[in-house]
Amino acid sequence: FLQSHHLVLMELFGASEDPDKLCSYSTKQQVEIQNKWLGIIQCTMQTAMVTYIVFGIFIYNQGYLDYEPSRGAVATHVHGNFVAVSSGRPKVRYFTAEEITTPGLENGNVFVTTRQSLTHQKRGVCEDKDMPCENDEDCHAQVDGKCSEKGFCVEPSWCAVEDADETYELDAVADLAIWVKSSIQFVGMAPAKIWSTETDHAYPEPGYNLFTVRDLLLLCEPTPVRFEEISKLGAAIEVQFLWNCHINNDKCKPEVKVRRLDTLFDEAQFGYFFDDAEYISDDERYLKKVNGVRIFIRTVGVGHRLSVIKLVMKASTAGTLLTVAPLIADLLMLQVLALRKRYFARKYEVSPDFSEYQEQLEAKKEALARLPGNLAEDERALERDQSWQRRLEEHD
Repeated sequence: FLQSHHLVLMELFGASEDPDKLCSYSTKQQVEIQNKWLGIIQCTMQTAMVTYIVFGIFIYNQGYLDYEPSRGAVATHVHGNFVAVSSGRPKVRYFTAEEITTPGLENGNVFVTTRQSLTHQKRGVCEDKDMPCENDEDCHAQVDGKCSEKGFCVEPSWCAVEDADETYELDAVADLAIWVKSSIQFVGMAPAKIWSTETDHAYPEPGYNLFTVRDLLLLCEPTPVRFEEISKLGAAIEVQFLWNCHINNDKCKPEVKVRRLDTLFDEAQFGYFFDDAEYISDDERYLKKVNGVRIFIRTVGVGHRLSVIKLVMKASTAGTLLTVAPLIADLLMLQVLALRKRYFARKYEVSPDFSEYQEQLEAKKEALARLPGNLAEDERALERDQSWQRRLEEHD
């Protein structure tokens, strides 16, 4: 049966082709180098690479996951009313949460007043406290400005009606409560799901979605900020609700990160303040100089889920690192060790130069063709051909 099967294959591939040779299987031949140091180096490197692949790529970096970054929405509610006494012109004033957090500016962001100065002004000619001078040339000549003995320009301006301003130090706003509602959605992975702080927490909960101004300042990284440090000049901080959610997990809790911003732009001039005027008539107004804490609240996050494609790609890519260990061991064996020449002879088999052998064979054939005996035999063969050609012509 085997012989008949072999004959069938011979007929299929042609009589000149041996099917065993045509369908042969090639494999690599390995050489065992009995050197303990090479073995220790290779095993140590492979162990280190396997440790990096398992713990570094798959456990720490979670290379088997697919990620989707997203930005969410945020809404805030402020609670707290306070009474303050002016440190300038004696006066007691009641502040509601709306007054303390005015202006609202962007949606979700909060401004909390920590210090407010109120000045009653009318149009007239007086010393302009915003125009210091040394002589009359420093003032506006168009309005006939003069430099006073106190070092300020006397010219048309808004003049204070009272001798002292109403200045309120709102230290009690450190306990102002801010209820933050944060939500996020990962449209690419789970378009029908929304994660929110309102899920199972439809009410304010301290430390989760309810914070005081003092709490947020103490959460600043890398250095916590005390409210007493910024109550005079104000500050700007960023509050981030960071969501790191698995798509298949319906319960996900955000992490709150806070950092101070005003010191990042200019360490010499920090704080947060603005001026606002409330006009009574064309010639009379109340000027408010406000310092406070500007709170930028952001919702950002990353959704993740298991990805078979990334798992296969990471595993196959990381597996190629294991081939580096034998390459380094071969380099040390062939270039560094004392017996590198003997190792080279065991590892490599050097073939002769067949190109020179072929040239020598052709030269030998040409030399044999030029020998006298060979030339006479060629002449006799030529004569036989010519004689056969003549007989053929005579027969025709």
